Amino acid sequence: MMKKITLAVLFSIALFSLSKHALAFPENSLRPGGLGVISVLPSNQAKPYVSYNASPVALVKGQQNWLAVVGIPLSAKSGSHQITIKDKSGKVTKKRFNVKTHQYKTQRLTIKNKNKVNPNKKSTKRIEKEYLLKQKLKKTFSPTAPKMNFIKPVTGRDSGRFGLKRILNGQKRNPHSGMDIAAPQGRKIKAAESGRVLFVGDFFFTGKVVYLDHGNGLLSLYAHLSKIHVKQGQQVKRGEVIARVGKTGRVTGAHLHWSVYLNGNSIDPSLFITQNK
Repeated sequence: MMKKITLAVLFSIALFSLSKHALAFPENSLRPGGLGVISVLPSNQAKPYVSYNASPVALVKGQQNWLAVVGIPLSAKSGSHQITIKDKSGKVTKKRFNVKTHQYKTQRLTIKNKNKVNPNKKSTKRIEKEYLLKQKLKKTFSPTAPKMNFIKPVTGRDSGRFGLKRILNGQKRNPHSGMDIAAPQGRKIKAAESGRVLFVGDFFFTGKVVYLDHGNGLLSLYAHLSKIHVKQGQQVKRGEVIARVGKTGRVTGAHLHWSVYLNGNSIDPSLFITQNK
C-alpha cells in the first residue's frame, strides 16, 4: 500500500513541477500501450540523454525536474522495466518502473476484399517494402521539444479502440495500433498538435496517410484518407485542416485511423486527449 501511495505522490509532484502548461500533459498509464512520466534529474542540470529499450526518450523540462515521457509497447510484459539516464558528465544511472497487466477486448471484423486479409504475392512484396518504411518513420527522433497538447483530430463515433485484439474474417491479426473514429467521407481532419509533416503517402493497409512529427520521438498518423491538404516538410498548427476522412486501404467503411507513436512505440491516443474531452 505504501508503494502505491508513494508512486501516486511522485507523479503528482512531477505534474506540479511542470510549467503553466501542466494541464496539457498526457495521462500517466503504466501498462502495455501506455506511457510513463518519470522524473530523472533536477531541471537546473543540463538536459540528460534518456533511453528505453535502446531508443531515445522524450524529455520535458519542468520547474523542478526533467521528466521522461516513455512510450510502452503493446508487447511489453508486466513487471519491472528500466530507463537509462546519461548526464552531461557521462555518468550513467538506471531508473526502474513497473508495468501493470492490462486486458484489451476482442473485435471481429469482416473484410469484403479478401486480398486485404490474405494478400497475394504481388501485394505481399509491396507490404514488406512498406513495413520497412513504416518502421523507419516510427523511429524518427527530432531534437525539437515535444508538443503534447493534443485535440481529437475529427468529430465522430469511436469505432475501434486502441489495443483491440482483432479477428479479420475469422483469422487472428495484430492488435489494433490506433484509434478508429467513424465519420462521413470528406469530413475535415485537423492536426492533433502543431508539428512538421514527416511523410505523405499511400500504403496497402492504411491507404492514404499523413505522419506528423511533434518533436522528441512523438508522432501522429492519420490514415484511410480520401484527400490530403499538406505536403511533406510543411509546418502545421494545432487544429489546422490537414486531410479528409476516407476509406482507402483496408477498411469496412469511412473512418479515420489515428495512431500516436512515442519512442518508436504505438501508444493509446486517448492518453493525450483526456484533458480535451
